[in-house]
Amino acid sequence: MTDHRRPTALARRRLLAAAITGALVLAQLLLGAVSPAGACACGAFIDPADQRTGANVLRETAILSLEDGVETIIMGLALDGTRTGSTLLLPTPAVPEVSTASSGTLREMQAATAPRKEVEHDLWGGNPFLAGEGAPGGGAPTGGTGVTVHEQSRVGDYEVAVLEGGADGVRTWLAGNGYELAPAVSGLLDPYAEEGWVFTAVRYAADAELRGEIEPLRVDFPSDELIYPMRLSQAATQRQDLSLFVLSDEPMGRTDASAAGQRVERPWIADPAWEGWVWSDETLRELTGAAAAEASDGLEDPSRHRIVTEFVISGDPESFTEDFVFAPDPQADYVVPTYTVTETITVAGIPVGWLLVAAGVVTALALGVAAASLASARRARRRARG
Repeated sequence: MTDHRRPTALARRRLLAAAITGALVLAQLLLGAVSPAGACACGAFIDPADQRTGANVLRETAILSLEDGVETIIMGLALDGTRTGSTLLLPTPAVPEVSTASSGTLREMQAATAPRKEVEHDLWGGNPFLAGEGAPGGGAPTGGTGVTVHEQSRVGDYEVAVLEGGADGVRTWLAGNGYELAPAVSGLLDPYAEEGWVFTAVRYAADAELRGEIEPLRVDFPSDELIYPMRLSQAATQRQDLSLFVLSDEPMGRTDASAAGQRVERPWIADPAWEGWVWSDETLRELTGAAAAEASDGLEDPSRHRIVTEFVISGDPESFTEDFVFAPDPQADYVVPTYTVTETITVAGIPVGWLLVAAGVVTALALGVAAASLASARRARRRARG
């Protein structure tokens, strides 16, 4: 009887060792291809410092605000710095005050309205069996010739002229003073001149050093409604893309008829302060009322918020038949875009999900070995009795 039991016990130990070794090898195969690093599902976010405020950019970026009958536009310029006299022409319904702004103003607005991170926890860290496949990853000139020059000055790196008068006179003055307009743009001045609008012509100064960040311009002018002049874009030769940030007391929408022919998205509608943002740029502190609230020692209405409505607009040149007009849209839902970052829960660098799988495999194999061992022992006892 002893001779029969000794080989059975030895065989049992060898089988158990083999089962445990096999389970560990299987666990290594399952876990070896897994990386515990988090995976980001977000896309690249455009930095206005190198994409939106330099010369020759295709995307136009601006911040708009209307407060107490005065509209403020802070705009990143898309001037051609390689051609002397190349001119940007901005029509406004009244005589504007023109000054330079900080590129940091545009950058902070972009940062304040950036998508917020949401964390999604994962037990697995990816599928080990897919390792190596990669992660999913115009018309004839009209009007009079008289021109009033409201301003002709140097503003930062720019030379600025503010003109009012008939379209012919404005064209003649600009050409005689070295401001170069494309013929297609020149032909679009007449409707603005007939409506009594004022033209602000901007060009780089001859001695401007165009290195690093290009200064935006700030334009303040009296207005009864919030507008953004766009009719001159009919002279463009390619599709136009704009990013506009409208500051107001409530969500804003576009009311001009040309919006129907363009792609208009509002990826952000909210007060960044609700998301914990604290304004640091002085211009934005002014436009959002943060500076006034601090100076008033709490006398300002604490419930007042300056909502930022971001507009991402694109359209073919022929669609810009009207200037953009913005008005309150109280029915609009608040929107704060998010992106998801997946963080894998690990123990000693190993995703918990696969540890549980390995533990389950080991347990199942161990139970199988134990059952086989008991069955073998019973057979041995029967043989011994026989």
